[in-house]
Amino acid sequence: MESSTDQQPKRPTGMTILLVLSLINAIYNIFQSLILYISAPTMIRMQESGELDSMMEPFFQMMNSEMVTAMKDGMAAMLSIDRIYYLIMGVLFIASLIGVLKMFKWDKTGLHIYSIAQICMLINSSVFQYPKMPTSPFLSDAMLTALFILVYYLFFKRFSLENNGKETE
Repeated sequence: MESSTDQQPKRPTGMTILLVLSLINAIYNIFQSLILYISAPTMIRMQESGELDSMMEPFFQMMNSEMVTAMKDGMAAMLSIDRIYYLIMGVLFIASLIGVLKMFKWDKTGLHIYSIAQICMLINSSVFQYPKMPTSPFLSDAMLTALFILVYYLFFKRFSLENNGKETE
C-alpha cells in the first residue's frame, strides 16, 4: 500500500523554497504593477503641482540631503516611465505566477512559461525602464533571472533522471 507515496514525487526542499520565493515575488509585483498603472497619472499631477514633495516632506526630514535628492530623482524616473510598462509587467508577472503554480505540480510546461515571462520582463525593462536610470541593473537582473531558470531546469532534469531510473528498475 505504498503506492500513494510512490505516485506523488517528493519535491526537494531547495526547489520548494525557490518556488515560494518566486510565488511571493510574482504576487507582490502583480499588485505593484497594477497600483502603479492606476496611480501614475495622479502621481504625475501631484509631482507637477508640488503636492508630492509636500506630502513626502515628513519623510524627507528624516533623511540627509543626498538621500532626499536620490529619492526625488528615483520618483521622477519612476513617473517618467510610460504607463504601458506597468501594464505589460503585470501581465508578465501573471504569466510567471502561472508558470510557478505549474512547477509546483511538477508540470515542466511551467518552467517554459516562467522562463519566457522572465525573459520578456528583461526585454520590457530594457525598453521602458533601464534607459531612464543613471545605472542600469540589466546585468544583475539578467544574472538573477538566468540563475533561477537554471536552478529550476536542473531540478526538473534531476527529477526526470530519478523517475526514468525508477521506471527501468
